Amino acid sequence: MNETLNDMSKHPIGGVIVLVLRMVGAALGLALIFIAIPFAVTPIPLGIPLLLLGMILLAACSKTAHTAITNLLKRVPWIWHRVKGLFGDKDEKRAE
Repeated sequence: MNETLNDMSKHPIGGVIVLVLRMVGAALGLALIFIAIPFAVTPIPLGIPLLLLGMILLAACSKTAHTAITNLLKRVPWIWHRVKGLFGDKDEKRAE
């Protein structure tokens, strides 16, 4: 999660910039999730893509949200197998 911004967050000003970017990203992700709820029941096919985009953005900005979202998605295996690459989880080798 911090791999790309790690060098930037070592400097005090860079740390503030990273903090602000994460706060804006988390707020935008939450806003997209709340906007997706009314679109999910309408015939306009925007609800699921907005929800997925909001979840990915929120999970990228917050470690706690990343854990909560991935744990929730792992409970539904047919969805998790389709979106696990988006959340940064690698394929696990099965013991055969």
